Amino acid sequence: MPELTSEDISSLIRGYFKDAVSQSIELAYILPRDHLYDQAGEIGSLKERMQELEALLARRAWPASVQSEAHALLGTIIPEKLAPASERFQQLCQGILRADHENARILAAMLAGKYHEVAPQDPIFAGILVNDAPPVPGDDTVAPAEQTLASVATLFHAYKVKHDWVAKTAADANRVLSLAKSIIGEKKPFKTLGIDDVKAVRDAIASLPPNYMKVAANKGTSPKDAIIANAGGPTLALKTQDKYYTMFRQLLIWGRNEGYIDTIPGEGVKLAGSAKLDAGAKRRPYSKEQLQAIFASPLYKGHKSQTTRHKPGSELIRDGKYWVPLIALYSGMRMGEIVQLLASDIKTQDGITYFDVSKSEGEDKNLKTQSSVRKVPVHKVLLDLGLLDHAHGSGRMFPDIKKGEDGYYSHNFSKWWGRYARQIKVSTKDTAFHSFRHCFKDGLQAVEAPEYVSKALMGHADKDVHAGYGSGPPLSLLKKNIDKVSYSLDQPSS
Repeated sequence: MPELTSEDISSLIRGYFKDAVSQSIELAYILPRDHLYDQAGEIGSLKERMQELEALLARRAWPASVQSEAHALLGTIIPEKLAPASERFQQLCQGILRADHENARILAAMLAGKYHEVAPQDPIFAGILVNDAPPVPGDDTVAPAEQTLASVATLFHAYKVKHDWVAKTAADANRVLSLAKSIIGEKKPFKTLGIDDVKAVRDAIASLPPNYMKVAANKGTSPKDAIIANAGGPTLALKTQDKYYTMFRQLLIWGRNEGYIDTIPGEGVKLAGSAKLDAGAKRRPYSKEQLQAIFASPLYKGHKSQTTRHKPGSELIRDGKYWVPLIALYSGMRMGEIVQLLASDIKTQDGITYFDVSKSEGEDKNLKTQSSVRKVPVHKVLLDLGLLDHAHGSGRMFPDIKKGEDGYYSHNFSKWWGRYARQIKVSTKDTAFHSFRHCFKDGLQAVEAPEYVSKALMGHADKDVHAGYGSGPPLSLLKKNIDKVSYSLDQPSS
């Protein structure tokens, strides 16, 4: 085998860089022309990618995907593979990462309109011009750019963020799409995706270690490397696997519907254990005994201090921790809907006080679906306990509940409730805070509330053909039914 020189490796690296930049020029031309394009989100993702690459370069860590790319490049000039520990192979791996980093920086600059910053800054790419003209609209002599997995994933993410997803869902989906691109290859033409690609993503999701998609310590570790290191180890919870795999499937379905691929590849490929998921993942309502234990606990009868709610004492702090479970039990509202309430969200119409479950421009609130927008009368029990004392001004109703690291007010409260339920010994594997919502639904059934009233109160979409007509059940009817709901509990201390 002829001896490779440093110049040979440099030539491979520069060629790789030119190809990458050429694709970025196409993306910089295509993306802004789409009305769903999220400029800030794309630039932010590119900057995160640059940080990940810098971490790898600092540690001289070459992920399996980079080594595979290096072998492919070498295969164009020599018939045999280089040893991974050899100096030339190490030089090539480093060069690939430097090319990826520089390409991400240049694409971010182009998307930001900062074309004065697109000249290569890394010395290894000095002299390479980044000025290939984009295709001219209507010029039949220029073939349209082939949509890759990366480009379709970008368009899909932008569309769903615009029309469907809240921020947390968008962040989860971004991690799933990054995983798919890493496993399949982001340059693969979308129309050529097949069943083997779908199975590869499914198997990767099923083999990742717990929290890989979220833990900052995993930054710079490719999914393939993480899977190899986790061989035989614990994996993501089945429910989490199902969520991520469903998001990937949504990309394929959307791609088919938008005409980027003719059929959905691997339509019958399922996640192992998915048949058991529905039965095992369902939450049950709290039992009568659990409810009695909760509302007879120190949180409602007197506790030691603000930070020690599970031990009996003389304090009785009626803040968010006191009210949120009560509102959930007597309204059926979701945790996320309650903890983000503003004081001004309690309103009165025709003498009926109600929760205005909605989201207006500029409000720091999120709703699960469009059908979540609704009016929920305040139950007479909550009025008797003095809930309206919190309904003054325009600030948050429960300012003691702080926003979590994921940007949601439910993040910290959910953890606190799980801990409190364990401390007072009412926690079980099939009950959680959401069980209050199940209790309320059962309560409506017990008083024979009509199904359309139940759906209106709980924010469930009514798919009956008649549901699309009229303005829904009157507030007076909702109030009449909600006040009938009773649990035969001792009244919490007020």
